Amino acid sequence: MNQAPVRKGRISVLLLALLATPTSLSANSTTTVIPGLARALDVSVADATWAATAFGWGGVLGAPLTAALLRTRGMRTATLVNAALVLLGTLLVALAPELPVLLAGRAAQAAGGGGLVTVAITLAGTASRTGVVTAGVGLVGAFGPLAGSTLSAISWQTPLLLSLPALLAVPAVLRHVPAHHSDRDAASTDLVGILLVMTLISAFVLTPRLGAAALAAAAVAGLLLTAHARRNAAGFVPRAVVGTRVFVTASATACALSTSYFALLYTVPRMLEHHWPAERIGLMTLIMLAAGSVASLMFTRRTSRYDPARARTVLLATGTVAVALPLTVPWPVAIVAATAFAVFAATAAMAWYAARVGEAAPPGHRATAVALFTLCYQLGGAFGPALATVLIV
Repeated sequence: MNQAPVRKGRISVLLLALLATPTSLSANSTTTVIPGLARALDVSVADATWAATAFGWGGVLGAPLTAALLRTRGMRTATLVNAALVLLGTLLVALAPELPVLLAGRAAQAAGGGGLVTVAITLAGTASRTGVVTAGVGLVGAFGPLAGSTLSAISWQTPLLLSLPALLAVPAVLRHVPAHHSDRDAASTDLVGILLVMTLISAFVLTPRLGAAALAAAAVAGLLLTAHARRNAAGFVPRAVVGTRVFVTASATACALSTSYFALLYTVPRMLEHHWPAERIGLMTLIMLAAGSVASLMFTRRTSRYDPARARTVLLATGTVAVALPLTVPWPVAIVAATAFAVFAATAAMAWYAARVGEAAPPGHRATAVALFTLCYQLGGAFGPALATVLIV
């Protein structure tokens, strides 16, 4: 059984937000440093964009790795391992003499940062506390491009070091979790299941780069994972979790809303190029993302007062509006407003559904359920940009 978040003297939600938000800031700052990175390492701009791909790949790998650690080693070990990955990755980025070292560093940063997001959400516990974390991720991430362009004046590497502040919250987390994993019912490490999940999500993330080969790998990995999960019901992908209606519904909804958010994040600026100058596009996008994130925070702090059916309706309706606006309304203000609706729907759904997934998880599987659910949300960060590349061709 996975240890539950400590209730007595539990960690401040602001510290949990600090643990989670630097990853989104670092991710969104990447695009602004690509030209400088290419010049410094003497590579093409196309090759330099692998820095963004590596970060996205590492980010989605962080969730399954953390799920395995939470289940078999406990919260303390999961926190320490992910913090070590962030530190190692940051050192590699800071000292990178060539592109492969930089890519390894960005992947390690993202894996550790993605894992710390999972740790923060697992420790948050309630929908309102989780809402502070997810809204913070959206709000801080909105400043990523601005931070990247500003810090690039120092060096092209500086914006790529923004994952590091998450480590400031690690000591507080360690003070609030048990020193030892006391779970007597923890399952043994399912290495086959972990490898299959990592192969599957890696193939998804690399599909825009590798095309048909990645899709074929995803199909094979998906079939093998399904067969493995049926044979090993208590493995890394426990049937008691993924077979429940609550988990399936929550994960599918979160993935869909996250995908639409990240797709709009890439397509809306392109749609506005013929209406506004780049500076105005950036400013208006920042304002809309901030507004949507604040609205998400206000919504999740009051979800206990809402009927579940009403809350679901609000989230799905808002996500639908986000997609519909750019397709049906020609006004620039309405198009950019889609990003506000999208970030609200994605981050509020993440918080609201995460709490329900945790509550509905069978005994001994809460942390695993939340980690796998978080993975489904983070997959949107890979699917969205891939979808955007198709839409803006």
